[in-house]
Amino acid sequence: SLANFGIPVDYITRLPQNDLGRACMMELRKFGVGTTHIVWGGERLGIYFLETGAVSRGSKVIYDRAHSAVSDIQPGMVDWANVLKDAGWFHWTGITPAISQSAVDVCAEAIRQANAMGITVSCDLNYRKNLWKYGKKASEVMPELVAGADIILGNEEDAAMVLGIHPEGVDVTLGHVEAAAYESVSRQVMARFPRCKKVITTLRGSI
Repeated sequence: SLANFGIPVDYITRLPQNDLGRACMMELRKFGVGTTHIVWGGERLGIYFLETGAVSRGSKVIYDRAHSAVSDIQPGMVDWANVLKDAGWFHWTGITPAISQSAVDVCAEAIRQANAMGITVSCDLNYRKNLWKYGKKASEVMPELVAGADIILGNEEDAAMVLGIHPEGVDVTLGHVEAAAYESVSRQVMARFPRCKKVITTLRGSI
């Protein structure tokens, strides 16, 4: 979206040096997303399969991301000081630390560098329970990373599963959204993470 609005943006990842990896890079380039800082290596591209839901049956996602190029990324592979030298903003999501411990370490490396350079850091908590397969829970890993964020995005499930923070005075299972009730989540997040300047919450009601 940023690229479509004419804002310079780069996507940082690790891709395998094969046809699938190159196709992924070309897809990003097609939309004007910068790819010069992509790290090449590894054996395969992580993928997932989506079974679209219908009526009362929810959609189902099957992840196939074990041993993907980015899950095997290691600290030092990305020159973050060089990547971020002209950046004004660094954004990461909870998908990355869900993949592997080494992905956690590289994400932390990036956040520390961005903080040191005075770059705004935002994170989308983006909890996906089926991705956390390497022996750690999101609640064990994410808070330390989130502490380096200036802006935090997420819904009430993200806050509960990732940070252990719950809305006060509302039953989220009823499907009726009372936006004011979720202010407590934002206040709790702000209190726990002093660096955070803004919290953005997405709310969805089911009919």
